[in-house]
Amino acid sequence: MFNTLKKTSLALLVASTALVQMSCHKDDDAEKQGNWFRKDLPNFGGSIRTNAVSFVIGSVGYIGTGYTNETVARVKDFWAYNAERQTWSQITPFPGSGRNSATAFVLKGKAYVGGGFDNVTAVDAGYKKDFYEYDPATNKWDAIADFGGGPRQFATSFVVNDRAYVGLGYNASNYYQDFYEYNPTTDKWTEMATFKGGKRTGAISFTIGAKAYVGFGESNSQTSYKDIYSFDPAGNGGAGNWTRVDFADGFDQDAFPARSYGSSFVIDGKAYVVGGKGRSDVWEYDPGANSWIERAPFPTQRGFAGAFVVGKIGYLGTGSASGSGGGTDDFWGFDPSQPINTDDDL
Repeated sequence: MFNTLKKTSLALLVASTALVQMSCHKDDDAEKQGNWFRKDLPNFGGSIRTNAVSFVIGSVGYIGTGYTNETVARVKDFWAYNAERQTWSQITPFPGSGRNSATAFVLKGKAYVGGGFDNVTAVDAGYKKDFYEYDPATNKWDAIADFGGGPRQFATSFVVNDRAYVGLGYNASNYYQDFYEYNPTTDKWTEMATFKGGKRTGAISFTIGAKAYVGFGESNSQTSYKDIYSFDPAGNGGAGNWTRVDFADGFDQDAFPARSYGSSFVIDGKAYVVGGKGRSDVWEYDPGANSWIERAPFPTQRGFAGAFVVGKIGYLGTGSASGSGGGTDDFWGFDPSQPINTDDDL
């Protein structure tokens, strides 16, 4: 009988401890700044998907392509989100093959989408290098020069000073550490300085002012990173210069998780790194202070998503926890200036 009482007491103690830990975790999240909301927001206009691309032109955000649960799994449809009206409308489909894991950037009011994987294995094992320009004024796509670095998926892209840079990613034969600059005036790609962080895929990039930042991602041994590098396109005689951004003194690096395939926003000169494969946490980066601060987490584990900023609100939709499966079609807003409001999570 004594053993029975002892086991019962122990079970109650374990259960009580678990409840306290759960409560403390929720309280900790509630104290973090930033509010994720979906109340009154429509779901993504297309079918559920993961590994789509996204971009914003002016005050309109776009999500398209990706891997879905449709009969033809890799799609080419594109959707535009009007934040003021809170409506999705379909635009002219992407002219290349249906694909997932492409990359996108915006230059001078036009979007550029390319690379990815279409599973047509007879051509470059299904990996893509073609690129297309989208003009929202005419709702038309035009082919541009193929990507200079060759076919790949999960490339990383960013824009600095009206030039675009694309690199990293992988294909059937290699993981990459290269970067290429695209000049829309000449329609040419030029190889730039090699990324100093080594080969990786699923990296995260953002631009603040005249500097771009690239980091995180996954190695060819599926090890995720937590490092970050800044890129100055004027350095190294015009070939660009990569500089590792060290953590500030006293920062608890052990509490800062590695990640890959996450999303990013830039709002009011600060970057927000969101989720990733198997992750839901959100971190704010302030380049002036070189500081990382944890903010309110995304409601579920989410990577491989589409994300963009309109005004001072970040939007994130589609994606999945692991990158496999049909994905999701939910759509969320993020206001970094507000505290958590659980009533918005409907």
